[in-house]
Amino acid sequence: MSALSEAPDRSGRLLVLALGCTLRGDDGVGPAVLQELAAQGPLLDGVDLVDGGTPGLETALLLEGYQRAIIIDAAEMGRRPGEWARLEVDPEGSLQGRGVEDGALPQATTLHQAGLAEALVLGATLRVLPEAVTIYGVQPLECGWSAGLSGPVKAAIGEVCRAIGDEIGSAEAAGQAKLRGNHGQDSRH
Repeated sequence: MSALSEAPDRSGRLLVLALGCTLRGDDGVGPAVLQELAAQGPLLDGVDLVDGGTPGLETALLLEGYQRAIIIDAAEMGRRPGEWARLEVDPEGSLQGRGVEDGALPQATTLHQAGLAEALVLGATLRVLPEAVTIYGVQPLECGWSAGLSGPVKAAIGEVCRAIGDEIGSAEAAGQAKLRGNHGQDSRH
């Protein structure tokens, strides 16, 4: 029996996957956003928050079985540090850029581009990609061997969390997830 056939049942679930290393400066923005989302209180039932670290091709397995996935990562986009963009992944596993502003992004790449890009294509080839995959990329200032985020990247966390919260809320409105706790009241801020 292959590893792909042993995946847990995640149908109808949404994955929020943070990529990055907190010991590499702004590369830790994914885990920082994930931590802030978790600190804001209960999310929707059917949403899994996962710190994926710095995986390679095994990212395809982390995505397997989910209906939707949101990936958060540092991304080299040629923008000012702290600027972010929402990127969509097409059914073939390729990134489609759509910036915070109306303009299209130049060829955006996450700092884990080789591993993430290859994992997305592999996932598409193996037909394990979720129906919808979105990447929130944040332009880093510094990704050397030091813990902690730069000021501009740290300042972007709240806005990125709000955008992801709105996207999760849209999933709920579309009937893809149900609220957990408090008799159906949304407890996000």
